[in-house]
Amino acid sequence: MTGPGHSRPVSVIKNNYFNYIMSIEKGPEFRIVGGASPEKKEEAKKELQEALFNHFESLSPKEQKELKKFEYKKSDKEKSLIDFANQETNELRQEAGMEPYNVPYENYHLLPSKKYDKLKPGGSDAMTSYTRQGILLNKENLSSDPLKLGSAFVHETLHLKGHYAEKAEEHDKDVGTTPFREGVSAYGARRDKPHEHFYGLHEAIVANQEKKSFQKLLDLPFFQKEKEWLMSDEAKKIRKEMADKMKISEDEFRWIDKKRGWGTFPFRAPREVLDFVCAEIQKEYPQQYQDKDEVFREFLKSHCTGQLLRIGRLVEKTFGEGSFRALGNMTANKESAILHMELLKKARARKEKIVSTLVFSPDRGASAGRPRNPKISL
Repeated sequence: MTGPGHSRPVSVIKNNYFNYIMSIEKGPEFRIVGGASPEKKEEAKKELQEALFNHFESLSPKEQKELKKFEYKKSDKEKSLIDFANQETNELRQEAGMEPYNVPYENYHLLPSKKYDKLKPGGSDAMTSYTRQGILLNKENLSSDPLKLGSAFVHETLHLKGHYAEKAEEHDKDVGTTPFREGVSAYGARRDKPHEHFYGLHEAIVANQEKKSFQKLLDLPFFQKEKEWLMSDEAKKIRKEMADKMKISEDEFRWIDKKRGWGTFPFRAPREVLDFVCAEIQKEYPQQYQDKDEVFREFLKSHCTGQLLRIGRLVEKTFGEGSFRALGNMTANKESAILHMELLKKARARKEKIVSTLVFSPDRGASAGRPRNPKISL
């Protein structure tokens, strides 16, 4: 399956009228930009709707043959986990003012490690293809602990249900589309040097919500034994020992035991940057946001809607001019996150110093108090 960042030709939809109408009623509003004609843009939009709600038939004969040969059949439990992921992400979309919809079972592809690694060599054990509206998962690796697969379903479903826009361009008589926006991330304009802005922030938002949704996942009836184990004194002791050894918070562990080892939530370093950003924004606007979780919901809303103006202004007014663009350069790896954490801390310190200078200026007097923005102007 083609992953994000690959172009694909726009083809004529071969879908029946009923499925098409149902996709319009239930599906997301895909956005198509670029220089293609309105007719070609509409074709591109319909193709995405086809890929979402008539997924298997939208694939090429070769891809269908490969999936029939290698794909694992989903168990009732795995379907229940997909149901949970759809329900959880639908609630999040509704909170963001977006219409809910369910990603069908057939859009989730559970594959053996060898086949998955050929499609996506290296990297994570799951991926979302926005152009194909499907999700690939390495079932063998995601079975390393009993909760990893369910958590991955939530993560990837939230990716797929985020804002998505394509760019459609006509070249002679051919029309090609490429990803333009995915969640908060955006692709650079240069085709010869592709760059995905806000990729680290994008993954941080999704992974942070994955962690927040974990308790609900753990509360599902078929995870009762796993929950009892994780709440036991023995598991707590092991978790504390591992947390001290790894120098991370105990709540970073999704799973831990003596036989299967341990599993943590992904993208910890970018999540720490996002957490710092949310905490500092809350300090800057205490009357508007009671805690940093309320600030995080602004970022999650941007993931669902694709609208960056509000979070951009929050970051710029808290950390200074140019800080949102700097945050956009953060990738998902640890080294980049550490670097950008230091940059943001320095930017915040400079902003604090400027404010302090204004507050305690001899011309104004210390009694003036620190100026705060009780409500951000949009």
